Amino acid sequence: MPRKESPVVLQKRLLAELKQTRDGLGLSQQAVADAMDWSVSKLIRIEKGENKISVTDVQALLFHYGVRDDDRVTELVGMTRAIRQSKSAWMEKYRGSFGEQFAKFLELETAAIRVRQCQLNVVPGLVQIPDYSMALVTSHGLSGAGAQRAVDIRQHRQVILEPDGPEIALIIDESVLHRAVGGQDVLARQLKRIREVAEFPNVTIQVLPFAAGNHPAMKGSFAILEFSEGEEDFALLLEYPGRDELMTAGPELKEYLNYFIQLEEFALPAEETPKVIDRRLEELGGA
Repeated sequence: MPRKESPVVLQKRLLAELKQTRDGLGLSQQAVADAMDWSVSKLIRIEKGENKISVTDVQALLFHYGVRDDDRVTELVGMTRAIRQSKSAWMEKYRGSFGEQFAKFLELETAAIRVRQCQLNVVPGLVQIPDYSMALVTSHGLSGAGAQRAVDIRQHRQVILEPDGPEIALIIDESVLHRAVGGQDVLARQLKRIREVAEFPNVTIQVLPFAAGNHPAMKGSFAILEFSEGEEDFALLLEYPGRDELMTAGPELKEYLNYFIQLEEFALPAEETPKVIDRRLEELGGA
């Protein structure tokens, strides 16, 4: 069953279509802006997805580009309306619980066919148990209803772990298995959850051992989302202290994809993960 495209993914497709059409005609952004009586900065922001694009703007651009095919015009205008009108109910529910960059990432995640994530400091949100999540968010200063919303977000995201979800590859630094977030009891239950998810047919979990030494991910944790088999149809989330940076274009995307491929070689084979978890559980007092 095809995955439903989110407004963020639709916007990515729409803007790519508009830019490809302009490039195909050999028109510069300045030339189009002058013809439309726009500032060139407006067109640049539209093509980068930094400005919301209206139905009127899309219709005007298509007319200027000489797009007269009714089916194509209807499709692109329909995509524009869907972008502006479609809002995920759960995203609305949790509005204000996270920054704009991470909100966009969550929308994209629901439409990905493949998820790759390297996490150096904590268990990835996709496999966190509620008690582990609560210990994390409260340590970040959240409390009460705000903390519970943050925990609920992580639990809701885990719907993509289901068998019809995307392919998921997670690389977890070995230090994460030793960091007793919430205490040793919570950590033990969290490790059992990692071992359980590692057996899911669409999920691969690898541990990056201390013995790996220097490796490409030492720059920081990151996640890569792929939306099709196209070479450039993916997005990158970089995690920094206190903020996230989401990219849907640029050389960094391929750079970090190459990092992940290298990390798969640095990490222990996926079939070793249950053994690593079991050894750690024994250290914590048994499984």
